[in-house]
Amino acid sequence: MPNMHGQLVTTSLEKRIGYYPRLVFSVPLPDRDPVFMSMNISEDGQDRNAAVIVDAQKFLALWRADPYGSHKHQANGTPETWPSDYKYMEAADGFAPGRAYPVPLAEVNLNHLIDTIVSYKFLRFGKTVRKERLDCVTFTNGVTRTIWLLSHHCAAFPVECDSRSAPELFKLAGAAGTSFPINAE
Repeated sequence: MPNMHGQLVTTSLEKRIGYYPRLVFSVPLPDRDPVFMSMNISEDGQDRNAAVIVDAQKFLALWRADPYGSHKHQANGTPETWPSDYKYMEAADGFAPGRAYPVPLAEVNLNHLIDTIVSYKFLRFGKTVRKERLDCVTFTNGVTRTIWLLSHHCAAFPVECDSRSAPELFKLAGAAGTSFPINAE
C-alpha cells in the first residue's frame, strides 16, 4: 500500500550461511526513513506460518473488533497515546539498527467468533434470533512493534500468521497493491 510518498512495502529473500533464510521487508514511513522487519522461512517450503502485508487501518479495525482483547488499551489507543506505552522505547530501539538487524514480524491470530443477536418486536411479542460472524485479530507477540508503526502513520506493514488463515487475513486486511502469497523480489 502506498504511503504518503507513494512507496510500497518491499520484500527480499536473504540467504545466510548457518541460519534459516529469511524474508526482509522494507516498510516505508511518511515521517522518517523506512524500517526493516523479517521472518525466517524454511528451506523446504513447508512453513507453518506466512507473512501478509496488511493495510494499517483495516488491521487496526480487526484488532479493535476483538471483544475479549487482552490488549484493548493499546488497540484503542491513538498515535498521540501510543508513545506513552511502557515498552514503546524498546520498539524504537529495536527498529534503530536498520537493515542489518531487522525486527521480527508481529505474530497475529485471525479469529472468527459467532455472536448471537436477539431482537424483540413490539412489547416483546415475538423475537428474532440470528447469528453474526465477527472477525478479529489477536497477538501472540509484537503489540509494541505494531503500535510503534501505527504511531508513525505507517500505511501498510507485514505480519506473521498461521499459513491456513493467512489467505483470509489477506482478504480482510490485505494492503492494496500487494499480493498473497508474498514473492520475494
